[in-house]
Amino acid sequence: MTQTVGTIQIASLVKEKRGHFKIGIPCPIGMWPAVTQFRLAANGTVLSDAFNQISQLWPDGSVKWLLCEGLIDLQSHAESDEIVLTLDAVKSSASSKTLVSPISNNSDTISLSLNNGKQITINKTKPFAFATDNHFSSSFDVLGINSQSVTPIGFSYTLHCSNDEYTAATVEQKYKINLDDDKKLVVEAKATIFISNGAISGHVTVRNPSAASHPHGKWDLGDPNSIYLNECCISLTGKTLESSLSLNSEVFSSSEHTELTLHQASSGFENWQSPVHVTKDNVNSLPFRGFKLYQSEHLLLSGEQAEPRINFYDSENTYSVQVDKFWQNFPSSAELEANTLSVSILGSRHSEKTELQPGEQKTRSISIAPFEIQSLQVVIDSSWLRNASVLPFLPSAPCKFDTLIKRGIEGPSSFYQKRLDIDEFGWRHFGELYADHEKALAPDEPFFVSHYNNQYDPIFGMLTQWLLSADSRWFELADDLAKHVADIDVYHTNEDKPEYSGGLFWHTDHYVQAYTASHRTYSKHQPTGVYDDHAGGGGPGGQHCYTNGLTLHYLLTGYAPSRDAALSIAQWVTNYYEGDNTFVGALLALKNSEIPGVKNVKTGKYPLDRGTGNYLQARLDRYELQGCESDIDAVSYVIAHTVSPFDDFSQLQLDNVEATWFYTVFLQAVCRFISLKEQRSEYDSGYQYAVDSLTHYANWMTSNEYAYLDKPEILEFPNQTWSGQDLRKLCVLNFASNYLTDEERTLALQKVEQLAEIIYQRLSTSNETSSTRILCLMMQNAHYSGFQRAASPLLANSGHKTYASTEPSSSLSYLLSHLAELSPSREKQQLVKRFPQLQKWLGKP
Repeated sequence: MTQTVGTIQIASLVKEKRGHFKIGIPCPIGMWPAVTQFRLAANGTVLSDAFNQISQLWPDGSVKWLLCEGLIDLQSHAESDEIVLTLDAVKSSASSKTLVSPISNNSDTISLSLNNGKQITINKTKPFAFATDNHFSSSFDVLGINSQSVTPIGFSYTLHCSNDEYTAATVEQKYKINLDDDKKLVVEAKATIFISNGAISGHVTVRNPSAASHPHGKWDLGDPNSIYLNECCISLTGKTLESSLSLNSEVFSSSEHTELTLHQASSGFENWQSPVHVTKDNVNSLPFRGFKLYQSEHLLLSGEQAEPRINFYDSENTYSVQVDKFWQNFPSSAELEANTLSVSILGSRHSEKTELQPGEQKTRSISIAPFEIQSLQVVIDSSWLRNASVLPFLPSAPCKFDTLIKRGIEGPSSFYQKRLDIDEFGWRHFGELYADHEKALAPDEPFFVSHYNNQYDPIFGMLTQWLLSADSRWFELADDLAKHVADIDVYHTNEDKPEYSGGLFWHTDHYVQAYTASHRTYSKHQPTGVYDDHAGGGGPGGQHCYTNGLTLHYLLTGYAPSRDAALSIAQWVTNYYEGDNTFVGALLALKNSEIPGVKNVKTGKYPLDRGTGNYLQARLDRYELQGCESDIDAVSYVIAHTVSPFDDFSQLQLDNVEATWFYTVFLQAVCRFISLKEQRSEYDSGYQYAVDSLTHYANWMTSNEYAYLDKPEILEFPNQTWSGQDLRKLCVLNFASNYLTDEERTLALQKVEQLAEIIYQRLSTSNETSSTRILCLMMQNAHYSGFQRAASPLLANSGHKTYASTEPSSSLSYLLSHLAELSPSREKQQLVKRFPQLQKWLGKP
């Protein structure tokens, strides 16, 4: 049966071009077994340049998420304003022909035979090194560093089949480039090659995997382990290669203008000299506004934002090369010479050297094809999305907060305008959100630079808004932010201590500017004593851990860096709460047991706060991505060692709002765990314990909760952020109402209505509502009606309740368990990570 799964709006696109799409399609449970073969069609025409991959399964083994990728010739749909994508399950036939692999695998290369008789050869020993017969070859080059060797770490390929034909091959590569001074770069490349025509679409990641020194908990530019390079670029060469660059409706050819150079040095906008772009010396040294195009030293053209179209050709073939968002990721360059062209993916040889901080990476998408490719956005069909039920808390109807939320994409306070306010552009900053609410204590500052670093998961919020509204602006913002967070805000190293390595950096510290911290929270230039409990130093911490958006972004787009970032964060936060399994780590955990916000290993109790709630969410996301049952068991264990159906609320002091408001973050995670258990039809002691704990807290909330700003005198900063946090109560009470008695349910839903009216009245009449933090809170929590419909209570097998044992552990048993698994090599490795000063005697990790 043919299923309509999505649409592509093409009314405003160039119909003479080809389009490329890549979209994750959710599927209803039980509809398609994992062995199903699929046929994808556009307006009824089967797509020959398309394929499907299963990215996630339901517990019963049926397809949950299906990743669809392909090319569409838009000329075939020239009379249409939209393309309707349909999906068919194809029955395998006994008479299906035996396919012959188009790949020849050799020691250092593989060769891919195309349907047009040509071949593409991929070099296994070098990243992004492709060659097409005698026409051109590509390479990845790093300028401005002294490399000693390139070492392949991993190489693999996958063939994709559709309609009983091989349609594409995906190649994945990983390399280590050893540099002077014992430093290194890691380069990863992933590219899909379409067999019908040789079109290549992929991305390249460049990473500095070293740990930062972060003296006194400060993370400034200029770290001793930073790498300074002129440019990373993709180069294309050929014996008779000529190239052209189209810019502002003008075409410049290498045959007419030798040595063409395009240099995007800054954003080109009014605030291009913003302190966002300071170097390690805390100065903005960008050379000029916008871009310049030169022939040798002669200026041909200048402007603000360059969006170049670059083609190269010989006597037989014409190709197009595109690197995503050229000007947004400045400094950027393109060089066109006889027989050679190159396009930068990080830095520019014509700007100052680019500093790649320890644990930082940059990923850029690139395509090389015998035609120009434009990106197509597939909007998932709303009916299909609802029937798939992959997002249990997604509401089925708009809510009254939608008008307020829409300020994020329209008007003077939209996220697009906020980018312009401080010039949040450039390779390190593009996609980031401006934390404008932090300017509250310095309203007259012309530039108050503060980076948001995905607090309260706006990636997830924006993707939710896109799925509900089909407005492409939400997807664009989410996509830009996810790519930024995955590259810049995650600490890509395993050489620091376990509670830092792989973690998510906090947003810029409250009410101070970023200075040279640059997405690393704390700077040596920041003042002290700005507000009570001002931190002033530290590193990644469990209270700032958000994986829902990265996980959903991967499932919707297949973008591997988002998946890898979510898994990295999940492992980091697990280490943060559970330790690193070393005896040294166990001793430190005992020492820190009384510190708020960490697990008390003496009692086995976890803190009832947002950190533990975020930890649960991360473990559940890892289960979504990898299907490991141990993550579900771990979530059940953490819930049982954090809350209880018998908790004495007089002891919890939930009326101390400043210290306990985030208990609702934890309860939202409990709601998700309960929903997952119901999805799996698992009525067990863990499920029962979670439900009973949730209802215990919900009944207390019904009787005692209020809108926080009703009591402003007990709050340090009584602003509308508290109204945004109030929305979490509505989510929890709506979900919990399904498990209450009739009388309790009535009271709980009355509390929801009462609070909702107060929250809406306050947010709709406040000029704070369009600030970044409150917009993000609304995007994540305002659709609380979805929580009420998400529950499907399971019936007890008997009236007798049994709970798993939660006896406290002891310090002695805790230490003995680590002694039993003691490994001298692991102890040494963790010692030098925790205490870098020991590395001069014990060596590096």
